[in-house]
Amino acid sequence: MRSQQDGEILFDPTVTAKTHISECFCIFVNTECLVQIPAYRLHAPGAGRGKETEPITIYTNGSCKNNGKYNATCSSGIWIGEDHPMNRAIRIPRVKQSNQIGELAVVLVALQSTNPLTPVKIVMDSKYVIKGVTTHLKEWEDTGWIGVNNTNMFKAIAYHLCRHPTPTTFKWVKGHQGNIGNEKADQLALTGTLCQEPDKLDTYVPRNFNLQGAKLLMITQKLAYKVIANTANLEYKKTTLSLLDLTRYAIESLTSSLKTDATIWKGCRHKDITKKIQMFLYKTLNNAYHISDFWSQIPTYEHRAICQMCQGETDSMEHILINCRDPVRKMIWDLAKKLWPDRHRPWPTPHIGLILGCGVITLPQRLNNNNANNNRTPTGASHLLRILISESAHLIRTMRCDRTINSTTYTELTATNCWYNTINKRLHLDRAIANKEKRNTKTAMTVKNTWSNIIDNNTLYTQDDWMTNLEVLVGIGLPRPSQTVVTR
Repeated sequence: MRSQQDGEILFDPTVTAKTHISECFCIFVNTECLVQIPAYRLHAPGAGRGKETEPITIYTNGSCKNNGKYNATCSSGIWIGEDHPMNRAIRIPRVKQSNQIGELAVVLVALQSTNPLTPVKIVMDSKYVIKGVTTHLKEWEDTGWIGVNNTNMFKAIAYHLCRHPTPTTFKWVKGHQGNIGNEKADQLALTGTLCQEPDKLDTYVPRNFNLQGAKLLMITQKLAYKVIANTANLEYKKTTLSLLDLTRYAIESLTSSLKTDATIWKGCRHKDITKKIQMFLYKTLNNAYHISDFWSQIPTYEHRAICQMCQGETDSMEHILINCRDPVRKMIWDLAKKLWPDRHRPWPTPHIGLILGCGVITLPQRLNNNNANNNRTPTGASHLLRILISESAHLIRTMRCDRTINSTTYTELTATNCWYNTINKRLHLDRAIANKEKRNTKTAMTVKNTWSNIIDNNTLYTQDDWMTNLEVLVGIGLPRPSQTVVTR
Protein backbone atom coordinates (compact mmCIF):
# COMPACT_ATOMS: atom_id res chain seq x y z
CA MET A 1 0.00 0.00 0.00
CA ARG A 2 1.08 3.58 -0.62
CA SER A 3 0.46 6.05 2.16
CA GLN A 4 -1.46 9.24 1.41
CA GLN A 5 -1.34 12.44 3.42
CA ASP A 6 -2.57 15.90 2.43
CA GLY A 7 -3.05 14.69 -1.13
CA GLU A 8 0.53 13.40 -1.37
CA ILE A 9 1.11 9.83 -2.58
CA LEU A 10 4.29 8.06 -1.53
CA PHE A 11 5.87 5.79 -4.12
CA ASP A 12 6.34 2.31 -2.66
CA PRO A 13 9.40 0.52 -4.14
CA THR A 14 9.00 -2.68 -2.11
CA VAL A 15 8.64 -6.02 -3.88
CA THR A 16 5.86 -8.38 -2.85
CA ALA A 17 7.09 -11.87 -2.04
CA LYS A 18 5.69 -14.68 -4.17
CA THR A 19 2.90 -16.50 -2.35
CA HIS A 20 1.92 -19.05 -5.01
CA ILE A 21 3.92 -21.20 -7.37
CA SER A 22 2.02 -19.80 -10.36
CA GLU A 23 3.67 -16.41 -9.70
CA CYS A 24 7.02 -17.97 -10.50
CA PHE A 25 6.12 -18.73 -14.13
CA CYS A 26 6.06 -16.06 -16.82
CA ILE A 27 5.14 -16.15 -20.50
CA PHE A 28 5.84 -13.82 -23.44
CA VAL A 29 9.39 -13.37 -22.14
CA ASN A 30 12.13 -11.74 -24.21
CA THR A 31 14.96 -14.14 -23.45
CA GLU A 32 17.57 -11.74 -24.84
CA CYS A 33 16.89 -9.33 -21.96
CA LEU A 34 17.19 -11.87 -19.13
CA VAL A 35 20.06 -11.55 -16.66
CA GLN A 36 21.01 -13.40 -13.48
CA ILE A 37 22.20 -10.27 -11.65
CA PRO A 38 19.60 -8.98 -9.16
CA ALA A 39 18.59 -5.33 -9.05
CA TYR A 40 19.79 -3.27 -6.08
CA ARG A 41 18.74 0.13 -4.84
CA LEU A 42 21.32 2.76 -3.99
CA HIS A 43 22.30 2.77 -0.32
CA ALA A 44 21.74 5.88 1.73
CA PRO A 45 25.05 7.13 3.21
CA GLY A 46 25.76 6.52 6.83
CA ALA A 47 26.30 9.07 9.58
CA GLY A 48 28.83 11.77 8.84
CA ARG A 49 28.91 11.11 5.09
CA GLY A 50 26.98 14.12 3.87
CA LYS A 51 23.52 12.71 3.60
CA GLU A 52 21.15 15.25 2.07
CA THR A 53 17.99 15.38 4.14
CA GLU A 54 16.37 18.56 2.84
CA PRO A 55 13.54 17.55 0.51
CA ILE A 56 13.02 19.33 -2.77
CA THR A 57 9.67 20.19 -4.34
CA ILE A 58 9.57 20.05 -8.14
CA TYR A 59 6.67 21.46 -10.17
CA THR A 60 6.31 19.82 -13.55
CA ASN A 61 4.06 20.36 -16.54
CA GLY A 62 3.82 18.97 -20.04
CA SER A 63 1.95 20.21 -23.09
CA CYS A 64 1.48 19.42 -26.76
CA LYS A 65 0.60 22.01 -29.35
CA ASN A 66 -1.66 20.60 -32.11
CA ASN A 67 -2.09 17.33 -30.21
CA GLY A 68 -2.98 14.40 -32.49
CA LYS A 69 -1.90 16.21 -35.67
CA TYR A 70 1.07 15.89 -37.97
CA ASN A 71 2.57 19.19 -36.83
CA ALA A 72 2.23 18.35 -33.12
CA THR A 73 4.94 19.86 -30.91
CA CYS A 74 5.49 18.38 -27.46
CA SER A 75 7.32 20.17 -24.64
CA SER A 76 7.70 20.19 -20.86
CA GLY A 77 8.68 22.49 -18.03
CA ILE A 78 10.41 22.05 -14.64
CA TRP A 79 10.17 24.78 -12.01
CA ILE A 80 11.54 24.65 -8.48
CA GLY A 81 11.93 28.28 -7.49
CA GLU A 82 12.71 31.72 -8.85
CA ASP A 83 16.03 31.66 -10.73
CA HIS A 84 16.68 28.09 -9.56
CA PRO A 85 19.44 26.43 -11.60
CA MET A 86 17.27 23.35 -12.21
CA ASN A 87 14.43 25.32 -13.82
CA ARG A 88 14.19 24.04 -17.34
CA ALA A 89 12.20 24.15 -20.57
CA ILE A 90 12.31 20.88 -22.51
CA ARG A 91 11.56 20.19 -26.17
CA ILE A 92 10.58 16.53 -26.69
CA PRO A 93 12.24 14.69 -29.62
CA ARG A 94 9.93 14.03 -32.60
CA VAL A 95 9.40 10.32 -32.13
CA LYS A 96 5.95 10.54 -30.63
CA GLN A 97 4.24 13.79 -29.70
CA SER A 98 1.32 13.93 -27.24
CA ASN A 99 0.27 15.53 -23.97
CA GLN A 100 0.93 12.26 -22.14
CA ILE A 101 4.48 12.03 -23.51
CA GLY A 102 5.14 15.58 -22.32
CA GLU A 103 3.91 14.81 -18.79
CA LEU A 104 5.92 11.57 -18.61
CA ALA A 105 9.12 13.04 -20.04
CA VAL A 106 9.24 15.88 -17.54
CA VAL A 107 8.98 13.49 -14.59
CA LEU A 108 11.78 11.36 -16.05
CA VAL A 109 14.05 14.38 -16.58
CA ALA A 110 13.26 15.69 -13.08
CA LEU A 111 14.28 12.39 -11.48
CA GLN A 112 17.44 12.17 -13.58
CA SER A 113 18.40 15.75 -12.70
CA THR A 114 17.98 15.31 -8.94
CA ASN A 115 20.51 13.90 -6.53
CA PRO A 116 19.21 10.37 -5.78
CA LEU A 117 19.94 10.93 -2.08
CA THR A 118 17.51 13.86 -1.89
CA PRO A 119 13.85 13.28 -0.97
CA VAL A 120 11.68 14.54 -3.82
CA LYS A 121 8.09 15.77 -4.02
CA ILE A 122 6.74 16.12 -7.55
CA VAL A 123 3.70 18.40 -7.95
CA MET A 124 1.82 18.13 -11.26
CA ASP A 125 -1.65 18.30 -12.81
CA SER A 126 -1.52 14.92 -14.59
CA LYS A 127 -3.49 12.14 -12.91
CA TYR A 128 -2.45 9.89 -15.79
CA VAL A 129 1.19 9.92 -14.68
CA ILE A 130 0.53 9.82 -10.94
CA LYS A 131 -1.89 6.89 -11.13
CA GLY A 132 0.39 5.13 -13.58
CA VAL A 133 3.48 5.11 -11.36
CA THR A 134 1.66 4.60 -8.05
CA THR A 135 -1.61 2.74 -8.59
CA HIS A 136 -1.16 0.73 -11.80
CA LEU A 137 2.58 0.07 -11.87
CA LYS A 138 2.49 -3.26 -9.99
CA GLU A 139 -0.33 -4.60 -12.18
CA TRP A 140 1.39 -3.48 -15.38
CA GLU A 141 4.61 -5.21 -14.37
CA ASP A 142 2.75 -8.41 -13.47
CA THR A 143 0.94 -8.44 -16.83
CA GLY A 144 4.11 -7.76 -18.81
CA TRP A 145 3.03 -4.23 -19.82
CA ILE A 146 0.57 -5.74 -22.30
CA GLY A 147 -1.69 -3.09 -23.82
CA VAL A 148 0.00 -0.21 -21.97
CA ASN A 149 0.87 2.89 -23.97
CA ASN A 150 4.17 4.73 -23.51
CA THR A 151 5.75 1.66 -21.92
CA ASN A 152 9.36 2.77 -22.40
CA MET A 153 8.70 6.04 -20.56
CA PHE A 154 6.93 4.36 -17.63
CA LYS A 155 9.68 1.74 -17.35
CA ALA A 156 12.38 4.42 -17.25
CA ILE A 157 10.51 6.39 -14.57
CA ALA A 158 9.95 3.21 -12.53
CA TYR A 159 13.68 2.40 -12.76
CA HIS A 160 14.72 5.75 -11.30
CA LEU A 161 12.02 5.64 -8.63
CA CYS A 162 13.04 2.15 -7.51
CA ARG A 163 16.72 3.07 -7.60
CA HIS A 164 16.39 6.10 -5.31
CA PRO A 165 16.89 5.21 -1.63
CA THR A 166 15.03 8.31 -0.43
CA PRO A 167 11.25 8.84 -0.44
CA THR A 168 9.56 10.18 -3.57
CA THR A 169 6.05 11.59 -3.28
CA PHE A 170 3.57 12.83 -5.88
CA LYS A 171 0.90 15.47 -5.44
CA TRP A 172 -1.84 16.37 -7.88
CA VAL A 173 -3.02 19.95 -8.31
CA LYS A 174 -5.66 21.24 -10.66
CA GLY A 175 -4.10 23.02 -13.60
CA HIS A 176 -4.62 26.70 -14.40
CA GLN A 177 -6.11 27.44 -10.98
CA GLY A 178 -3.57 29.95 -9.72
CA ASN A 179 -1.00 27.53 -8.27
CA ILE A 180 2.23 29.50 -8.71
CA GLY A 181 4.50 26.50 -9.25
CA ASN A 182 2.12 24.89 -11.71
CA GLU A 183 1.73 28.13 -13.66
CA LYS A 184 5.49 28.68 -13.80
CA ALA A 185 6.06 25.13 -15.04
CA ASP A 186 3.35 25.64 -17.66
CA GLN A 187 5.10 28.81 -18.88
CA LEU A 188 8.36 26.91 -19.20
CA ALA A 189 6.57 24.17 -21.13
CA LEU A 190 5.27 26.77 -23.58
CA THR A 191 8.79 28.13 -23.89
CA GLY A 192 9.95 24.62 -24.79
CA THR A 193 7.78 24.63 -27.92
CA LEU A 194 9.88 27.55 -29.23
CA CYS A 195 13.18 25.70 -28.91
CA GLN A 196 14.69 24.94 -32.30
CA GLU A 197 16.54 21.77 -31.29
CA PRO A 198 14.87 19.00 -29.27
CA ASP A 199 16.46 17.75 -26.05
CA LYS A 200 17.75 14.21 -25.72
CA LEU A 201 15.75 11.86 -23.51
CA ASP A 202 17.52 8.99 -21.80
CA THR A 203 15.04 6.12 -21.44
CA TYR A 204 17.68 3.47 -20.78
CA VAL A 205 16.73 0.80 -18.23
CA PRO A 206 19.34 -1.76 -17.06
CA ARG A 207 18.38 -5.37 -17.75
CA ASN A 208 18.23 -6.25 -14.07
CA PHE A 209 15.56 -3.56 -13.57
CA ASN A 210 13.68 -4.42 -16.76
CA LEU A 211 11.17 -7.07 -15.72
CA GLN A 212 10.27 -9.51 -18.48
CA GLY A 213 7.10 -11.40 -19.32
CA ALA A 214 3.66 -11.67 -17.79
CA LYS A 215 2.91 -13.78 -14.76
CA LEU A 216 0.97 -16.89 -15.67
CA LEU A 217 -1.34 -16.14 -12.76
CA MET A 218 -2.31 -12.77 -14.29
CA ILE A 219 -2.72 -13.74 -17.93
CA THR A 220 -6.19 -13.75 -19.50
CA GLN A 221 -7.47 -14.57 -22.96
CA LYS A 222 -7.90 -10.86 -23.66
CA LEU A 223 -4.28 -10.07 -22.71
CA ALA A 224 -2.97 -13.02 -24.72
CA TYR A 225 -4.90 -11.84 -27.78
CA LYS A 226 -3.43 -8.34 -27.41
CA VAL A 227 0.09 -9.78 -27.46
CA ILE A 228 -0.63 -11.74 -30.64
CA ALA A 229 -2.27 -8.72 -32.29
CA ASN A 230 0.65 -6.41 -31.38
CA THR A 231 3.31 -8.83 -32.63
CA ALA A 232 1.64 -9.16 -36.03
CA ASN A 233 3.35 -6.71 -38.35
CA LEU A 234 0.50 -5.83 -40.70
CA GLU A 235 1.11 -3.44 -43.55
CA TYR A 236 -1.58 -1.22 -45.02
CA LYS A 237 -2.83 -2.01 -48.50
CA LYS A 238 -2.27 0.60 -51.18
CA THR A 239 -5.99 1.35 -51.29
CA THR A 240 -6.01 1.92 -47.52
CA LEU A 241 -3.03 4.28 -47.72
CA SER A 242 -4.76 6.16 -50.52
CA LEU A 243 -8.01 6.46 -48.54
CA LEU A 244 -6.12 7.64 -45.45
CA ASP A 245 -4.50 10.41 -47.47
CA LEU A 246 -7.83 11.39 -49.06
CA THR A 247 -9.34 11.53 -45.58
CA ARG A 248 -6.46 13.51 -44.11
CA TYR A 249 -6.57 16.29 -46.69
CA ALA A 250 -10.37 16.40 -46.87
CA ILE A 251 -10.50 17.03 -43.12
CA GLU A 252 -7.71 19.61 -43.41
CA SER A 253 -9.81 21.60 -45.90
CA LEU A 254 -12.60 21.76 -43.33
CA THR A 255 -10.73 22.09 -40.02
CA SER A 256 -7.35 23.54 -41.13
CA SER A 257 -5.49 20.75 -39.34
CA LEU A 258 -3.67 17.71 -40.74
CA LYS A 259 -4.60 14.54 -38.86
CA THR A 260 -2.34 11.54 -38.27
CA ASP A 261 -3.25 7.98 -39.25
CA ALA A 262 -3.77 7.07 -35.59
CA THR A 263 -6.19 9.98 -35.13
CA ILE A 264 -8.20 8.94 -38.21
CA TRP A 265 -8.47 5.32 -37.06
CA LYS A 266 -9.50 6.47 -33.60
CA GLY A 267 -12.11 8.75 -35.18
CA CYS A 268 -13.82 5.67 -36.63
CA ARG A 269 -14.79 4.81 -33.06
CA HIS A 270 -16.03 8.28 -32.09
CA LYS A 271 -18.89 8.17 -29.59
CA ASP A 272 -21.05 10.35 -31.83
CA ILE A 273 -21.08 7.57 -34.44
CA THR A 274 -23.26 4.49 -33.90
CA LYS A 275 -21.62 1.06 -33.70
CA LYS A 276 -22.86 -0.18 -37.08
CA ILE A 277 -21.55 2.96 -38.80
CA GLN A 278 -18.24 2.66 -36.93
CA MET A 279 -17.86 -0.79 -38.50
CA PHE A 280 -18.90 0.61 -41.89
CA LEU A 281 -16.21 3.30 -41.76
CA TYR A 282 -13.54 0.87 -40.56
CA LYS A 283 -14.28 -1.68 -43.28
CA THR A 284 -14.42 1.01 -45.96
CA LEU A 285 -11.02 2.35 -44.94
CA ASN A 286 -9.68 -1.21 -45.20
CA ASN A 287 -11.41 -1.71 -48.57
CA ALA A 288 -13.08 -4.81 -47.10
CA TYR A 289 -16.42 -4.67 -48.96
CA HIS A 290 -17.06 -6.95 -51.94
CA ILE A 291 -17.57 -4.23 -54.51
CA SER A 292 -15.77 -2.73 -57.49
CA ASP A 293 -12.59 -4.59 -58.51
CA PHE A 294 -13.39 -7.53 -56.24
CA TRP A 295 -15.88 -8.82 -58.84
CA SER A 296 -13.71 -8.06 -61.86
CA GLN A 297 -11.41 -10.88 -60.77
CA ILE A 298 -14.19 -13.52 -60.79
CA PRO A 299 -15.28 -15.04 -64.13
CA THR A 300 -18.95 -14.52 -65.09
CA TYR A 301 -19.34 -11.93 -62.30
CA GLU A 302 -17.44 -9.09 -63.89
CA HIS A 303 -20.65 -7.15 -64.48
CA ARG A 304 -21.06 -6.60 -60.73
CA ALA A 305 -17.98 -4.37 -60.75
CA ILE A 306 -19.85 -1.84 -62.93
CA CYS A 307 -22.56 0.52 -61.66
CA GLN A 308 -25.88 -0.41 -63.28
CA MET A 309 -27.07 3.20 -63.25
CA CYS A 310 -23.86 4.71 -64.59
CA GLN A 311 -22.78 2.25 -67.28
CA GLY A 312 -19.03 2.20 -67.64
CA GLU A 313 -18.33 3.54 -64.11
CA THR A 314 -16.63 1.30 -61.52
CA ASP A 315 -18.98 0.65 -58.62
CA SER A 316 -16.56 1.71 -55.86
CA MET A 317 -17.64 3.01 -52.46
CA GLU A 318 -16.66 6.52 -53.50
CA HIS A 319 -18.87 6.20 -56.58
CA ILE A 320 -21.80 4.85 -54.56
CA LEU A 321 -21.68 7.61 -51.94
CA ILE A 322 -20.53 10.61 -53.99
CA ASN A 323 -20.61 10.29 -57.78
CA CYS A 324 -23.45 7.93 -58.73
CA ARG A 325 -26.33 9.41 -60.75
CA ASP A 326 -28.82 7.63 -58.48
CA PRO A 327 -31.46 10.29 -57.63
CA VAL A 328 -31.90 8.82 -54.13
CA ARG A 329 -28.23 9.49 -53.36
CA LYS A 330 -28.48 13.11 -54.45
CA MET A 331 -31.75 13.62 -52.59
CA ILE A 332 -30.34 12.34 -49.27
CA TRP A 333 -27.38 14.71 -49.44
CA ASP A 334 -29.75 17.55 -50.36
CA LEU A 335 -31.89 16.76 -47.30
CA ALA A 336 -28.78 16.85 -45.06
CA LYS A 337 -27.73 20.17 -46.58
CA LYS A 338 -31.22 21.63 -46.09
CA LEU A 339 -31.33 20.58 -42.43
CA TRP A 340 -27.86 21.95 -41.66
CA PRO A 341 -27.99 25.45 -40.06
CA ASP A 342 -25.93 27.74 -42.31
CA ARG A 343 -25.23 30.06 -39.40
CA HIS A 344 -22.55 27.61 -38.21
CA ARG A 345 -20.75 27.58 -41.57
CA PRO A 346 -21.70 26.60 -45.15
CA TRP A 347 -22.57 22.94 -45.69
CA PRO A 348 -19.42 21.12 -46.87
CA THR A 349 -19.45 19.39 -50.24
CA PRO A 350 -19.72 15.60 -49.66
CA HIS A 351 -16.40 13.83 -50.21
CA ILE A 352 -15.30 10.27 -49.52
CA GLY A 353 -12.54 11.56 -47.25
CA LEU A 354 -15.01 13.70 -45.32
CA ILE A 355 -17.23 10.67 -44.76
CA LEU A 356 -14.40 8.39 -43.63
CA GLY A 357 -13.00 11.10 -41.36
CA CYS A 358 -16.28 12.40 -39.95
CA GLY A 359 -15.28 11.13 -36.51
CA VAL A 360 -12.39 13.63 -36.29
CA ILE A 361 -14.33 16.66 -37.50
CA THR A 362 -14.09 19.54 -35.04
CA LEU A 363 -15.26 22.80 -36.51
CA PRO A 364 -12.93 25.70 -35.68
CA GLN A 365 -14.35 28.53 -33.60
CA ARG A 366 -14.92 31.67 -35.61
CA LEU A 367 -14.50 34.93 -33.76
CA ASN A 368 -14.63 38.58 -34.75
CA ASN A 369 -13.74 41.69 -32.86
CA ASN A 370 -17.27 43.05 -32.67
CA ASN A 371 -18.99 40.24 -30.83
CA ALA A 372 -16.68 37.40 -29.96
CA ASN A 373 -19.16 35.42 -27.90
CA ASN A 374 -21.98 35.35 -30.44
CA ASN A 375 -19.68 34.29 -33.29
CA ARG A 376 -18.22 31.34 -31.46
CA THR A 377 -19.20 28.05 -33.11
CA PRO A 378 -21.59 26.23 -30.70
CA THR A 379 -20.41 22.97 -29.18
CA GLY A 380 -23.23 21.10 -30.90
CA ALA A 381 -22.22 22.11 -34.45
CA SER A 382 -19.48 19.49 -34.80
CA HIS A 383 -21.74 16.91 -33.16
CA LEU A 384 -24.54 17.59 -35.64
CA LEU A 385 -22.20 17.55 -38.64
CA ARG A 386 -20.78 14.18 -37.62
CA ILE A 387 -24.30 12.79 -37.30
CA LEU A 388 -25.59 14.14 -40.61
CA ILE A 389 -22.57 12.96 -42.62
CA SER A 390 -22.27 9.49 -41.06
CA GLU A 391 -26.00 8.68 -41.01
CA SER A 392 -26.60 9.98 -44.56
CA ALA A 393 -23.65 8.07 -46.03
CA HIS A 394 -24.62 4.84 -44.30
CA LEU A 395 -28.25 5.18 -45.41
CA ILE A 396 -27.18 5.65 -49.04
CA ARG A 397 -25.09 2.50 -48.86
CA THR A 398 -27.89 0.56 -47.12
CA MET A 399 -30.45 1.56 -49.76
CA ARG A 400 -28.01 0.64 -52.52
CA CYS A 401 -27.52 -2.84 -51.04
CA ASP A 402 -31.28 -3.27 -50.60
CA ARG A 403 -31.90 -2.30 -54.21
CA THR A 404 -29.13 -4.56 -55.56
CA ILE A 405 -29.84 -7.63 -53.45
CA ASN A 406 -33.61 -7.44 -52.88
CA SER A 407 -34.55 -5.38 -55.98
CA THR A 408 -36.25 -2.82 -53.72
CA THR A 409 -37.38 0.38 -55.42
CA TYR A 410 -37.25 3.60 -53.41
CA THR A 411 -39.47 6.47 -54.42
CA GLU A 412 -38.72 10.05 -53.50
CA LEU A 413 -41.27 9.90 -50.68
CA THR A 414 -40.10 6.60 -49.17
CA ALA A 415 -36.45 7.62 -49.30
CA THR A 416 -37.28 10.96 -47.63
CA ASN A 417 -39.22 9.19 -44.90
CA CYS A 418 -36.32 6.78 -44.31
CA TRP A 419 -33.85 9.65 -43.94
CA TYR A 420 -36.02 11.67 -41.55
CA ASN A 421 -36.73 8.54 -39.52
CA THR A 422 -32.98 7.90 -39.25
CA ILE A 423 -32.22 11.44 -38.05
CA ASN A 424 -35.17 11.39 -35.61
CA LYS A 425 -33.78 8.20 -34.07
CA ARG A 426 -30.48 9.98 -33.44
CA LEU A 427 -32.38 12.91 -31.89
CA HIS A 428 -34.18 10.60 -29.46
CA LEU A 429 -30.94 8.73 -28.72
CA ASP A 430 -29.27 12.02 -27.75
CA ARG A 431 -32.24 12.92 -25.55
CA ALA A 432 -32.07 9.52 -23.84
CA ILE A 433 -28.34 10.00 -23.15
CA ALA A 434 -28.94 13.51 -21.78
CA ASN A 435 -31.77 12.16 -19.62
CA LYS A 436 -29.54 9.40 -18.26
CA GLU A 437 -26.74 11.85 -17.45
CA LYS A 438 -28.81 14.58 -15.82
CA ARG A 439 -25.95 15.63 -13.59
CA ASN A 440 -23.72 16.24 -16.61
CA THR A 441 -24.74 19.72 -17.74
CA LYS A 442 -22.19 19.59 -20.57
CA THR A 443 -24.02 16.68 -22.20
CA ALA A 444 -27.39 18.44 -21.96
CA MET A 445 -25.91 21.65 -23.37
CA THR A 446 -24.40 19.77 -26.32
CA VAL A 447 -27.78 18.16 -27.07
CA LYS A 448 -29.50 21.53 -26.86
CA ASN A 449 -26.98 23.24 -29.14
CA THR A 450 -27.21 20.37 -31.59
CA TRP A 451 -30.97 20.10 -32.08
CA SER A 452 -32.74 23.20 -30.74
CA ASN A 453 -32.59 25.10 -34.03
CA ILE A 454 -33.74 22.29 -36.32
CA ILE A 455 -36.46 20.41 -34.44
CA ASP A 456 -40.14 21.05 -35.15
CA ASN A 457 -41.00 24.09 -33.02
CA ASN A 458 -44.66 23.09 -32.86
CA THR A 459 -43.75 20.15 -30.66
CA LEU A 460 -41.87 22.09 -28.02
CA TYR A 461 -44.87 23.59 -26.28
CA THR A 462 -43.57 25.82 -23.47
CA GLN A 463 -41.08 23.42 -21.89
CA ASP A 464 -37.42 24.38 -21.71
CA ASP A 465 -36.19 20.95 -20.57
CA TRP A 466 -37.12 18.99 -23.71
CA MET A 467 -33.63 17.44 -23.70
CA THR A 468 -34.14 15.56 -20.44
CA ASN A 469 -37.93 15.35 -20.26
CA LEU A 470 -38.83 12.43 -22.52
CA GLU A 471 -42.56 13.10 -22.12
CA VAL A 472 -42.22 16.09 -24.43
CA LEU A 473 -42.66 14.95 -28.03
CA VAL A 474 -40.09 16.46 -30.38
CA GLY A 475 -38.87 15.55 -33.81
CA ILE A 476 -37.64 16.70 -37.19
CA GLY A 477 -40.66 17.82 -39.16
CA LEU A 478 -41.15 16.24 -42.60
CA PRO A 479 -41.24 18.65 -45.52
CA ARG A 480 -44.55 19.13 -47.27
CA PRO A 481 -44.53 16.75 -50.30
CA SER A 482 -45.11 18.15 -53.74
CA GLN A 483 -48.47 17.62 -55.47
CA THR A 484 -46.95 15.13 -57.87
CA VAL A 485 -45.72 12.97 -54.98
CA VAL A 486 -49.10 13.08 -53.17
CA THR A 487 -51.06 12.04 -56.20
CA ARG A 488 -48.52 9.54 -57.50
